[in-house]
Amino acid sequence: MIIALYIAAMVWVGVQGARKTRTLTDFVVGGRRAGPWVSAFAYGTTYFSAVLFIGYAGSSGFRFGLWAVLVGLSNALIGALLAWKLLAPKTRDVTRRLKIKTMPQMFEKRYQSPRMKTFAALLIFIFMVPYSASVYSGLSYLCEIA
Repeated sequence: MIIALYIAAMVWVGVQGARKTRTLTDFVVGGRRAGPWVSAFAYGTTYFSAVLFIGYAGSSGFRFGLWAVLVGLSNALIGALLAWKLLAPKTRDVTRRLKIKTMPQMFEKRYQSPRMKTFAALLIFIFMVPYSASVYSGLSYLCEIA
């Protein structure tokens, strides 16, 4: 029953999204209409992934005790706060002003170099492979102990 409700909710969200998506900007950056809560949740799901919750908190917390948990919490709180206070306002301003949709596109326009866009995209692609592997490893560990 729960799985059926979940699938129904996902179909509903997909239909609503399809109705509101008309351009590439609508698809990639939500038509620039996403409010602070949507942005916060999108950032949170990226920053606080399975790597942080399962890998860091699980193994380090178990091995090193409470101090490791405090290090993880301070990383989450201070890292997120600094990102929101220092990086987010300027990044949002620049991306709106220059109509940028992706980070590689931002590097291209900032440094006036198409090569910089290609380099940034390659870096993201290369480092996304081990990152994704670690997330799937964490998820498989979670499924194993559940």
